Amino acid sequence: MNSKSLNSQHVRIRGHEIYLEQYDSGKAPLVVLLHHGLGSLKAWQAQLEFLMAHDISVLAYDRWGYGRSDDRPSLDPPDFKEDVRDLKALLSKENKALVLVGHSDGGNIALMYASRYPYNLLGVIVVAAHIYFEPRMAVGIQELLRSYQESDVFQKGLQRQHEGKAVFERWFQAWAQLGVEWDLRQNLALIQCPVLVVQGSEDEHATVQHAIDCAAALPKGRVEIVEGASHMLPQKSVDVFNQILIQSLLEFQKVDQHV
Repeated sequence: MNSKSLNSQHVRIRGHEIYLEQYDSGKAPLVVLLHHGLGSLKAWQAQLEFLMAHDISVLAYDRWGYGRSDDRPSLDPPDFKEDVRDLKALLSKENKALVLVGHSDGGNIALMYASRYPYNLLGVIVVAAHIYFEPRMAVGIQELLRSYQESDVFQKGLQRQHEGKAVFERWFQAWAQLGVEWDLRQNLALIQCPVLVVQGSEDEHATVQHAIDCAAALPKGRVEIVEGASHMLPQKSVDVFNQILIQSLLEFQKVDQHV
């Protein structure tokens, strides 16, 4: 990565500090990367490098309670209201057209943001987002808990990435409490911009039908299933995902020019 062009800093919003990294090409759109529920901006390393190489403005940050940002007492599914408010505060002075790219929990945050704050949004890309409860999700959560309990490498890796924060414990407590009544589809009907719903066919936490249902609930939704890919598609199928990303950016811009 061209570190000379990357701005890394802590910013204070809503009473806590957020760590971010940003590359400004001077051109729109600005791509905002929202990491998954156990990750940090480091999960987007390949995409940061890819977008910078294509001279595309990009912002990635450690959400409150993650990575190098301040700690927090708890997470707040089902609507991620605190994370949405943080994102709104981070983007409050941004004049460029925006494209939100969210992975898993980050995808949920992107969708909830788009349903409430449509201004300047060129489009949204969500990868492995969850919009309603299904048995496969519950099974995946329990499997992750077992892996965490049995793997010292997994535990220590999360501790290093998040500077000792209890990220897994908070994440598990938040998601394990959700039941069959949890459903975000009514929120999706409010989203005005184009949304691409991406999911791997071998996602451990959701069925392919889940992604199809998500796209169907969106006024301008489209689904793309990546055969053989897992839940960690952006990290494990980097080249495939990066091509989806760049093609989607071009399509969003074409649509915007014809509006």
